[in-house]
Amino acid sequence: MAHQLSTRFWPESERQPRWAEAIGSTYFPLTLEFNSSASFQGSLKIWETGSTPLTLSRLRSSQLGYSRSKAQVSEDPEPCYLVTVPRRTEVHFEQDGRVLHCRPGGFIFERGDAPYRFHYAADNDLWVFKLPERALHGQLRGVERYTRFCFDAQRGLGRIFVDQLAMCAARFDECDEAARHMLLEQACSTLLLALRQDERVLNSENSNVAALHLRQIERYVEQNLCSPELAPQQVAQACGISVRYLHKLFSTTPYSLGEWIRLQRLEAVYQRLRDPHCHLTIGELAFRWGFSDQAQFSRSFRQHFGCTASEARVLPVKH
Repeated sequence: MAHQLSTRFWPESERQPRWAEAIGSTYFPLTLEFNSSASFQGSLKIWETGSTPLTLSRLRSSQLGYSRSKAQVSEDPEPCYLVTVPRRTEVHFEQDGRVLHCRPGGFIFERGDAPYRFHYAADNDLWVFKLPERALHGQLRGVERYTRFCFDAQRGLGRIFVDQLAMCAARFDECDEAARHMLLEQACSTLLLALRQDERVLNSENSNVAALHLRQIERYVEQNLCSPELAPQQVAQACGISVRYLHKLFSTTPYSLGEWIRLQRLEAVYQRLRDPHCHLTIGELAFRWGFSDQAQFSRSFRQHFGCTASEARVLPVKH
């Protein structure tokens, strides 16, 4: 079931420190800036499962500011990111020397692995989607690119993503653990598509040679994921770079090239398993996407998704 808390019945003197503790526990350590001239009110509802690191929450509060320092960042065992969707009033976000003003109808991507400040000047109602690094499956390269823009939540993939958050919250308690896992994972998949296909992000890569090369590598791997010959030398040659430089590029990311390719293949098999029109066996799918060792594939799949391939195939599809 969803977890929830509210300041309504807390003594006035305890509201600010208890709210700060709840925020740090739900997201990561932050310094909160309360309005000293007004009584603070807040409520927080959290949807999560034990089978996925993804967390959805709905945060409603009085005027408030949140800041993240270098010292707080250094204490984190794993990088985490927040996607915030304002529902009532505008939010202001400052990171990497840029300032964003995001109104309802949009959303922003916040890096928890770098200092920032986030605030709103009036009562607000927010969806907040927390994504630890491991939940991104290596699909976002150069995450600092995504903090530069407000993303559209009124149409296209952005709208689908926000609608999925609302559906997840509305139907979460009606579902079993496996289906709850699927709800959160599907919202994450839609988010990643929305972020990666935004033309502003793609165009911004031209100002960064390393980011451009990483994107070229991503596209080549995506187009040749089924090839058993997909190896560093082939990838480097196709992208016009040296193997040494290829490994150097990936040394700045959470995964090596081989690890990232394996994750993309697992994701490809998973998507076909979830397709009701796909009638290939699990072994055929694994082989088609480059897994020649069935036992190794099964171990990798279970470790990555928290369930077997057979279990993934029979999970209910949400419409």
